[in-house]
Amino acid sequence: MKSRNIMIVESKKDATGNLEKALKGLMYGVRVIGLRSSDIAEEVKAYMPDALIVDMTVNADRNVIAKVSLIQTELSVPVIYFTEAINSRTLYQTMKTNHYGYIYTPFDEGTLQTTIELALHKFRNDTSVKESELKYRELFNNMSSGVAIYDLIEFGSKYIFTDVNNAACTLLKRDRTDLVSRPMTAVYKNAKEYGFLEALRQVQETGQPLKNEKMYYEDDVIRGWFNSYLYRLPSGSIVHIFHNITDQLEAEKQLIAKQKELELVNIELAKAVAEETDKRRKNEQIIFEQSRFMAMGQMISAIAHQWRQPLSALGINIEDLEDAYNAGELDEQYIKELTVDSMALIKTISKTMDDLSSFFRSGQEEEIFSVFRVLGEVITLQSARMKNSGVSLAFSCFAGARNLHADENNIQQVLESNDFIRLRGVPAEFKQVIINILNNAVDAIIEKESGDGRVSLKVEEAGDRLNLYITDNGCGISGDIAERMFDPYFTTKAGGSGIGLYMSKVIVEEHMNGRLTAASMPVGTVMTISLPYL
Repeated sequence: MKSRNIMIVESKKDATGNLEKALKGLMYGVRVIGLRSSDIAEEVKAYMPDALIVDMTVNADRNVIAKVSLIQTELSVPVIYFTEAINSRTLYQTMKTNHYGYIYTPFDEGTLQTTIELALHKFRNDTSVKESELKYRELFNNMSSGVAIYDLIEFGSKYIFTDVNNAACTLLKRDRTDLVSRPMTAVYKNAKEYGFLEALRQVQETGQPLKNEKMYYEDDVIRGWFNSYLYRLPSGSIVHIFHNITDQLEAEKQLIAKQKELELVNIELAKAVAEETDKRRKNEQIIFEQSRFMAMGQMISAIAHQWRQPLSALGINIEDLEDAYNAGELDEQYIKELTVDSMALIKTISKTMDDLSSFFRSGQEEEIFSVFRVLGEVITLQSARMKNSGVSLAFSCFAGARNLHADENNIQQVLESNDFIRLRGVPAEFKQVIINILNNAVDAIIEKESGDGRVSLKVEEAGDRLNLYITDNGCGISGDIAERMFDPYFTTKAGGSGIGLYMSKVIVEEHMNGRLTAASMPVGTVMTISLPYL
């Protein structure tokens, strides 16, 4: 096997323990650099490793995750995260990145090698798929026929363009930006009169393709004879392949031969479009479901990843056993080594089951917990990002006959020395609520670009309620956004999932019998969490 080189990026010296030694023992070339290296990308470019192992045992820093994700994309190096066996914070921070697995500590050499080899194998496959997609897009855009894809929206009452090729733009006399996401009837203004809208609905309802070799259409922009082919993809999208045949009608005999050739190409393209579109939608759905369950605080994804590695390794062992038998290499030493390796994998699976039981006993049950302890843990997680973003933090408390004040320099000391406020709920869920709100506050400040970012946490006793106000001086929220910001899947962020605030509201109001609201201020936003005070 060709020697493979691995680069380890450590959060601090020796944070990854004996990982370097284990990798060298497996005959990998290894280089270790620090997470705070002046330019990680340049070091990766100089060494050009086959894989990059990034240490997340100390802190799942979003800036670091973003940096190594960019390196993975630009330098084509798969990223593997090194973390604790069950670390929901790391998994949550990395779940939206296209990483290539996790190495959990403690680890054994068999699992370590399997994880790396599977990551390299998946990376090669992904690279091949991307190349295929580029070839498809090139073919799609260079076809002489127009190709348009329509989707139904607004509960099936309206068709919109979701994709078009270059030929379609030419035939429809519009730029791509003027077509994609626009209603079909805004482009084909007389679609109903010429029967095109009815044809779409027929294909949508029956699932049967519809071909019209000679269809006339006319409005104030488009005029001519077209041949048209409509069919429905498994996803429900309608593909429209069309060609202007006005000039060719004068030479119909010559056109017939060309049409037969073109139809064969169109059929093959239709299959390619259907397969690639269906694959893309399935991948998007899988990613969305993973994000949704992770946002709910579950560890199922982590357990699935941890089980998949030893199970895959067991499968490889079984295949290797058959190969060894066929090659006449099956001897006592081979059987012994295979048995030891397989039992180690089985023990790993068994330990994972024990860890899962322990997690749900201690981490997902309702209990009485310390508010200040949770705030301290969250602030520890967020402090680096806030500092790097130029955001200051202030804290005040007016509860239990105490008036407390602190800033980022002494807030941990104040929280630890005044640990007197208790709430009932699942600490991990409440922590997730605070993280979501603080992340949104910092994002709003960064978006505003004022250079003077401020976030304040105020705890206030109000009868039998405890109110927590989180205020920022960011870009604020407009009225239309305020009405929808807690709706599921609503987001104003590029790449956002739209589930953070929705899940926060569910946790506060349904799990903790509280209330979560948002209000715009003259400068910034205030989020209010009101909970029963014990």
